[in-house]
Amino acid sequence: MKATKFTFKTNKPTGKYHSFFETFHYIKLNGLQVGSIDDKAPHKIRLMVILEDGNPNCDWKWIKLKHESVSLQDAKDWVNVNFDKILNLNLKQS
Repeated sequence: MKATKFTFKTNKPTGKYHSFFETFHYIKLNGLQVGSIDDKAPHKIRLMVILEDGNPNCDWKWIKLKHESVSLQDAKDWVNVNFDKILNLNLKQS
């Protein structure tokens, strides 16, 4: 089954020391975590990108997109509006 949009999961800290930790917002594709959105404004978007450089030690890396949203819902909407563009990114190694 091919996904047509990203889904999201919010992970809130629990337990005795929950106030010391931030809430995490994960971006998922076909049930796998593929990115995250910052909890605090400006909401920045990070994605896991698979590398094709032949390095056996690590086959992916984090990238941070330039887009920043004023609300969490705006960030989620922006990611899904640009779904096709994000999946077809052609990143150059720097």
